[in-house]
Amino acid sequence: MIRRTLLLTALILIVATLAQAQTRGRPMARAGHWEFTVQTRYFSQKNFEGQGESSLKINDDLGWGFGFGYNINQNFNLGMSFNWRNAGYSATGVDAEDPDTIHTYNGEMSVTNIGVTGEWNILKGSFTPYVNGSLAFSTINSNIFAGYSSGCWWDYWWGPVCGSIPMTYGTNTSASTLGAGVRLEITEAFFARAGYEHGWTGVSAFSDFSMLRVDVGWVF
Repeated sequence: MIRRTLLLTALILIVATLAQAQTRGRPMARAGHWEFTVQTRYFSQKNFEGQGESSLKINDDLGWGFGFGYNINQNFNLGMSFNWRNAGYSATGVDAEDPDTIHTYNGEMSVTNIGVTGEWNILKGSFTPYVNGSLAFSTINSNIFAGYSSGCWWDYWWGPVCGSIPMTYGTNTSASTLGAGVRLEITEAFFARAGYEHGWTGVSAFSDFSMLRVDVGWVF
């Protein structure tokens, strides 16, 4: 709840600043410059219903990330981003052979994404609305123990090593997003942006999601 309040407060402050800056609209020399951003992503709580009255509740969470991109011209930026989050969850499982046997458990899932991004700044001035999109490789890890995997591998320090590695349940999938927001270039080297995005993955339990973003960035 505290994280949600802080993020929403920051979002309101940034949007208010952007609204005041709308009348300035000074031309900015984005074209030909690189950008680096520190990113936040707020995900609200989400509930899923499965077969046999099984269920999953993922708590709201504040994720983090960073990215870099190149401004091909005044409007279009092409780049890459890396982001992650750790969200608590509670789940109910039903025994497939005995429906009266119900298991409940809590845990924390880890999600990481790395992918390419594209952003279209509609205006050329210091204040501009934007639309963006991304296509990423996503790793979802339930952090639930799934036994050991035995084998041999090459270690940098010790050479060939054999042993058992603890495994967890998880999956790899693709993820994509589309979004829109507003951007304010506070100085020629520093900017902030706030927006909303909707995304999709190849995992049925996480087939779609929504998030709020507040980013700060540097142009160089």
